[in-house]
Amino acid sequence: MVIIYTKRFQLKSLTINNVNEKYLSWYNSNAESKKFISFAQDKKNLDELVQYVKGKENKKDTLFLGIFCSYGIHIGNIKYEPINFDKKTAVMGILIGEVHWRGKGVAYEVINAVNEYLKTNFDIKFIYLGVDKTNDSAISVYKK
Repeated sequence: MVIIYTKRFQLKSLTINNVNEKYLSWYNSNAESKKFISFAQDKKNLDELVQYVKGKENKKDTLFLGIFCSYGIHIGNIKYEPINFDKKTAVMGILIGEVHWRGKGVAYEVINAVNEYLKTNFDIKFIYLGVDKTNDSAISVYKK
């Protein structure tokens, strides 16, 4: 179990115990999230979300973390997949699922903390990402 602390958040390995209707709603009820998240392109059910998370739990080339605010509420996820330990690279994706947390510097704070963790613990030197050119808020964070 990986746990990383930032000033405002606790990032910890996501497990099927974190899967619930609220988490599922990030994909099914939020048109903005659906537009940019590949998992959300089709309507999902709880069993599909459980299987998705379960499939990531023990993968050696994946770091899949839930973002939890200081009072323990799951507000989003950050995922690095695949991580290539030989080439020292990783591909990153992030979702701030709770709408009221967007635009509050969550992504910037979390990305910096996890990138530092990967650099310190695994000597990861390059982080890659794919971003839709119309996702202006994500592009702004990534440029920072």
